Amino acid sequence: MALWRRRVRLLIAVLALAFAAVVARQLRPRVPVPPHLPSARTDPAAVAEVTDGRLERITFSRQDVSVDFRRQLLYPDGSMKLFAVKIKTDERGGTRTFTVTGNEGHVGEKESVLTLDGDVQVVASDGLTVRTEHATYDGRDGFVRAPGPVQFSRGRTKGSGLGMTYDKNRDVLDVLQHAVLSIAPDSNGAGATEITSAAVEFARRDRYTRFDNGVRIVRGGETIEAGNATAYLTEDGERIDTLDLRDNARITVPGAAAGGLQSLAGGTMNLKYGSDGQTLQHALIVGTALVQIAGDAGKAGRQITAGTLDIGLAPDGSTPVALAARENVQLTIPAETGTAGRTIQSANLDAKGVAGRGLTSAHFYGSVRFLEAGQGTSRAARSETLDAALKPGMSGLEDARFVRGVHFEEGKLVATAANARYQPDKGTLQLSGSEAGAVVPRVVNEQIAVDAAQIDVTLEGPQVKATGSPADKVKSVLQPAHKEDAAAGATPVKMPSMLKQDQPVNVTAATLDYDGTISKTAYSGSAQLWQGDTSIKGETLVIDGKAGDLSATAVTTTTLLEQTNNEKKKKERVRSTATAKDLKYEDAVRRMTYTGDAHMIGPEGDMTAATIELYLKPSGDELERAEAYEAVTLREQHRKTTGTRMTYTTADERYVIVGAPVKIVDQCERETTGRTLTFLKASDNVVVDGNQETRTETKGGGKCPS
Repeated sequence: MALWRRRVRLLIAVLALAFAAVVARQLRPRVPVPPHLPSARTDPAAVAEVTDGRLERITFSRQDVSVDFRRQLLYPDGSMKLFAVKIKTDERGGTRTFTVTGNEGHVGEKESVLTLDGDVQVVASDGLTVRTEHATYDGRDGFVRAPGPVQFSRGRTKGSGLGMTYDKNRDVLDVLQHAVLSIAPDSNGAGATEITSAAVEFARRDRYTRFDNGVRIVRGGETIEAGNATAYLTEDGERIDTLDLRDNARITVPGAAAGGLQSLAGGTMNLKYGSDGQTLQHALIVGTALVQIAGDAGKAGRQITAGTLDIGLAPDGSTPVALAARENVQLTIPAETGTAGRTIQSANLDAKGVAGRGLTSAHFYGSVRFLEAGQGTSRAARSETLDAALKPGMSGLEDARFVRGVHFEEGKLVATAANARYQPDKGTLQLSGSEAGAVVPRVVNEQIAVDAAQIDVTLEGPQVKATGSPADKVKSVLQPAHKEDAAAGATPVKMPSMLKQDQPVNVTAATLDYDGTISKTAYSGSAQLWQGDTSIKGETLVIDGKAGDLSATAVTTTTLLEQTNNEKKKKERVRSTATAKDLKYEDAVRRMTYTGDAHMIGPEGDMTAATIELYLKPSGDELERAEAYEAVTLREQHRKTTGTRMTYTTADERYVIVGAPVKIVDQCERETTGRTLTFLKASDNVVVDGNQETRTETKGGGKCPS
């Protein structure tokens, strides 16, 4: 038999046995099975109930949403209830997970929104946890929404609020109302923060937190307030890198140390923090910007306001070491005991300093205005620029340098110059430079006006020292007394009587030294005084404006004094010129004294002597008498008279000359000697008296015809 036939027969036999076994099983008597009784449903209205189940959503062959539940009820309308619900989602890539749990959930017919009630919790894999009693989860947009009170936490941060949304796709939590946050201190005990805000948004993935509709942040002894604020976090999301404040931003530090930030304010504010997220490094304030620097304990702070403030801080996060201010800048240093308050205004300001001292220098530019008031002081200045050296902690001004178009005022003192240096503690002002409209510096008050290449002013007094240039002397004008000054109680300046009191007196010299406390002015170096036709020249010249005295050295004077002409019976102004080594005028006795090679030429004649004295009448502009002492020589009416003393009286035009002896030589060279010589100018009558001691003797006479 062939091999293949044997194999076919074997297969048919096996199949026959299998079929017989199946038939026998079917024909065997059956054992009855008890009927299955359905379990009772917890809600009779439900059409089905499932326990310990899971719902899943598969996207691109990957499960991205799952809903676990302890129990599920299905209803005829297609809605369902879930109990002990747990919703879990994963981001694509599996880098983050998001879980929502609740005691009970409900899904309506054909809806994708799951309503959760009872101990609802939202937990993100980065540690964010949110708790509430009622919430919804919308699978279409990945939002969890809660209308009622919520509590949330992450790491050191805990908070609460009313109303919440959480966008799991963007990882953004919004607390809609009454947000309150508390941040616990870090391991070093720093960083404790309390925050209240109408609303807050936490964008963890984008590393920012935004506070809206009014925020108040208290941390590290400082309080931050604004209409809106956004905190941008570091790469790890753990610390603040930058804080943006909007709408009336303000930072206050009540316990700031002297020289540290006490407050910042403005329309908007950008704050840059150090790597610790606590130490402020930089602040940019725009819109009605203000920075206040703390003063010493119990004293007011210093304040800078501007349209914009850009502030750099020292490593301590409190001491300003760089500042740029733009638009309507104003620095205010308040008055303190013994120190006047100061205000500086300008278009712009750039300041810099060092850690430990704060801002040390400030450059103001653009329409600078300076004001100083208090402690009996009132001073004002303006210029194009001002460079100020600041005391530590910006507690005051050490030095102020004004440049271009300088105008300085204190009371009735006015100073103008191209450049000025003001030292407040010393109360001094140095003027220099030249520019259009101010060729040389100038100082004016009610007593004097001074123009010179260099003027130094001590404001108390004032005291003025001026120095001319090689090409130009000091020019000054002694001001006449004004009725309004006397009415105001000011002591009027008194000029020497030979000068008119109601007209200014001009004086030039190489240098000037004026002391307003005693109304005394000293000139040196080719000094020259003039008023009308009256002039005094000398190497030095001193005028005492209180006593009305005057002194000069190496002097030449030209004066116009009134004198009665006996022939014409009227007063005339006559000129006298005098030279001497020294001149001294004493107004109390109305005496002008020339000493040292004195020489005078006038209506009284040509006279030389060691000393010549002129006594003026009470009016001061009319000669009463003249006296000459030692080596007196008088030349008049073709006569030369010598003696040891001469007296001339204007009332009778009488000359009285005494000597040992008196000698008179006339035009004919006749010589007459005696003890006393008296002659009257009007009658040309000469009397020589021997006084019974020296015989009168006449010699010569040969040159005149007999």
